[in-house]
Amino acid sequence: MMCISTAAFSQTTNKTDSTVFAFSRAKALAVYQQAQKYNDALMTKQALYDLLVLNNTDSTVMRGLAELYYQNGQFTSSALVSLDFLEKYPGNLIATEIVALSYEQLRLYDKAIEYYQPMWLKTENINILYQIAYLQYSLKRYAEANNNLGIVDSKLADDATIQLNTNSGAVQEVKFKAAVLNLRAMIAADQGDKAAAKGFLNQALALSPDFEAAKAQLDELNKG
Repeated sequence: MMCISTAAFSQTTNKTDSTVFAFSRAKALAVYQQAQKYNDALMTKQALYDLLVLNNTDSTVMRGLAELYYQNGQFTSSALVSLDFLEKYPGNLIATEIVALSYEQLRLYDKAIEYYQPMWLKTENINILYQIAYLQYSLKRYAEANNNLGIVDSKLADDATIQLNTNSGAVQEVKFKAAVLNLRAMIAADQGDKAAAKGFLNQALALSPDFEAAKAQLDELNKG
């Protein structure tokens, strides 16, 4: 009777496992590419899961799955995948951003701020600090919001612009300083200081005369 040594058996098994892994990965990649070609979100997600099972530390796959969930409005899932991503790759900015965006969409603004803040500290991207200020306003943390708006304003060039959503769902580009003034007006109005709010809005409209949100807010204050 032929005897196979433990070392030889282990080597044979490892080769077999390696071949099976390579085949499974190639198949999953092929399915993913075909699903992308046909814009099939369901099969794309299945292929990403297959790839993740084969290697649960693949950052590219985790990012793809998190982004797919986010793009399809599955914000709880996109947050959970990205949190797992962050556990494996602490400080990853892409994962941090998806968590922040997902929590914001879920209206968990305090949690969103927790993840936006390290992004601001790492990148000093002024758009992120403006978003933090807006969320703080939404949470009625007015003093914090105003403090951050002061930092935003101090770092802005006069010609800097920002794109904001309008009530109709369109996107409007306005002077960034006008957007800061508009948000200051929202805070003032919430605190019952209509005179200050109107002053901020008039300044905003002097910078960006077509600023729809500022116009609408001023019209509403004038009615009152």
